[in-house]
Amino acid sequence: MKYIIDTNVLLRNPEIVKEYDAVIPSHVLREIEDLELKRKSDRTLQFEIRRLKKFLDANDHIYVDKRDYKFTLDDELDGQYVDNILLQVAVDNGWGIVTGDRLMKLKCRDYNIPFVNLEEDHFVEHKGFKEEELSETEWINMMDTPFINYFELMINEYAIINNVKDGELLDIVKWDGKETKSLRDANGNLGAKFSTLQFGEFKPFDEQQIMAIDSIRSNQLTSIRGRAGSGKSLITLNTAWRLVEEEGYKLVMFVNPTPLREAQELGFYKGDRKEKLMQSAVGTMLKSKFGSEEEIEKQIIYERLEILPFVDLRGWDSGDNKTIVWILEAQNLTANLMKLGLQRITENTKVVVDGDFHAQVDKDSYASNNGMKRMSEVFRGDVLYGEVELQTVHRSRLADLADKM
Repeated sequence: MKYIIDTNVLLRNPEIVKEYDAVIPSHVLREIEDLELKRKSDRTLQFEIRRLKKFLDANDHIYVDKRDYKFTLDDELDGQYVDNILLQVAVDNGWGIVTGDRLMKLKCRDYNIPFVNLEEDHFVEHKGFKEEELSETEWINMMDTPFINYFELMINEYAIINNVKDGELLDIVKWDGKETKSLRDANGNLGAKFSTLQFGEFKPFDEQQIMAIDSIRSNQLTSIRGRAGSGKSLITLNTAWRLVEEEGYKLVMFVNPTPLREAQELGFYKGDRKEKLMQSAVGTMLKSKFGSEEEIEKQIIYERLEILPFVDLRGWDSGDNKTIVWILEAQNLTANLMKLGLQRITENTKVVVDGDFHAQVDKDSYASNNGMKRMSEVFRGDVLYGEVELQTVHRSRLADLADKM
């Protein structure tokens, strides 16, 4: 069956036409042209329109229905409204509709039009680890045969092994595709503290933080998720800076400044790009970690640190030098933006993507087309990828309770 792709869906995710036998009616294209003229101040919309035009130019095989239709299904509905005309197109041709619009779905039901409901979230949660309970004897016996994947783990998925008797932690392991490996170091310690000259001593608070540190150090791409105060920034900055000091990496931070949902914007910030970034939430976080803006500036001059807005990503790549790219607040990236970012990564580069797509998404477009979710779906189980969802808020008891509001 052919499916009409409605305007909002097409703008948010042009590549969805590859998933269906898609039709784009002329009315949709005219509506997009109208939006381009009337909403020039909406930078996000203008970017989506430019992206769609480029996509359609590169995929001219997509079926465009050039006919004009007149709405005759119901005298009580506005015959000039594009969504209503799309209903007419669907009925006249026996086509379905791909939509995320609630009203459109209700109308589809009224006229028995098949539709694909894009609001239904088919994402399968993946914490990046499992929890198991065993006796000490059982665990010792299992470790004698590490080449058996006892817990049916994906590659680079972790298992927390607790003692069935008292709940005490016995070990943390991961499956690398060939064997089950313990995260204990050469001295038999789990989550040993480490130090950097810049930030001093750091020790992970819990098992999830231990796993997140291991993933950053051992995988090319790591996704760290968790609630505010769970330690995403603390873990990433300390671990990344250890790589900067000990192995000569450069830390490049990519940010997509997005106003907090429901928060009032202050208007335009003064200054150049760097000054604007320093006045953003990311700049505030960095100043609290580094101690001052002058210290951040010093690390930038020493070429240990670089801070860039996501809008600059298209012309950038990580090159041949050792680089660790940190994509912050990635719940505010669409799948297309995340794809663009990861396509700029070369072999000598590690990537850490952090965010919380459960509670900290600041625009509806990021909720319905989320880059972190799509990345997890595509990369989980691959040898270069690790993923950990932090479980505990460590900032304060007040912060933990506030999460329940």
